[in-house]
Amino acid sequence: MSEQVRKPIFFLEYESRDITAYITPFVLSVTYTDYEHGKSDEIEIQIEDRDHLWKSSWYPTKGDVITLKIGYEGEPLLPCGSFEIDEIELSAPPDIISLKGLGTNIKKALRQENTKAFEGKTLKQIAQEIAGKHGFALVGEIKDIKIKRITQKQERDLAFLKRLAEDYGYVFKIADNKLVFYEIGKLESAGTIFVMDRKDIISFSLRDKTHELYRACEVSYHDPKTKRLITHTVKAEGVVKGDVLKLNERCENKEQAIAKAQAALRQKNSFQTEGSIIVTGNPKLVAGSNVELTGLHILDGKYHIVSSRHNIDRTSGYKTELEVKRVA
Repeated sequence: MSEQVRKPIFFLEYESRDITAYITPFVLSVTYTDYEHGKSDEIEIQIEDRDHLWKSSWYPTKGDVITLKIGYEGEPLLPCGSFEIDEIELSAPPDIISLKGLGTNIKKALRQENTKAFEGKTLKQIAQEIAGKHGFALVGEIKDIKIKRITQKQERDLAFLKRLAEDYGYVFKIADNKLVFYEIGKLESAGTIFVMDRKDIISFSLRDKTHELYRACEVSYHDPKTKRLITHTVKAEGVVKGDVLKLNERCENKEQAIAKAQAALRQKNSFQTEGSIIVTGNPKLVAGSNVELTGLHILDGKYHIVSSRHNIDRTSGYKTELEVKRVA
């Protein structure tokens, strides 16, 4: 008996109305891109318009909300979320309209430049304050890192949060009315959700970068209270040979120094192998997860998904493209 063929499907709501059955005959492709850090998730829907309906009475409005799910018939679908139409592109021949959307939570207020000084706060309290300002719930475990003073100077809230996260070894994104703030080390050390063998991979491109590995990071900073130069050293996990990375950073306490040293070491040491992988569509493969690659010999190992792109195409079916980096 032949194996049953799985049928890729998508579910679309437009301004809270289910338009899936109505629009499916016209859809050429549906693409959802899921980012782990610092960027809004995106969708793109390409629709054939040979009857010119989308250029006239069906022409969409920028800011209208599209909700998307994607996967296989009879199986749990990947809830991609809700997106505001941000760009409309018309092209011919053939006549095609392309609708591009950004996550609905990326509001104008988040894109405005602000100047504000945060004093006597922890990293979590700063993230909590910005989340509350925009009506988001803060999700994630954040260490109790005290920050005496930090200034957001003519900076968008998104850019400021991205800078804060990277300084202290975190990733963040905004999705489904949540500000998600996670320690990158914990995400990378989590278990794998899927094993990919070479025979399961449609194509891959992995770059093995050769660069100097650091066995430790030494952070030095001036303590304004004691007027002394304070130094802290953090060892890199799994690296026994190599130089010591030396940082002269503005730090206010030991917790800040250690967090910045760990973030610097991870950034320097963790990008030895990175690249892209294309597999048959899999709704379980989302940014922030880990997978195991086998059958690639020296490149076998544990890889962290930095972004995932899910695409259902009328011609080529459902594929998932992953941007990954090796973590073990």
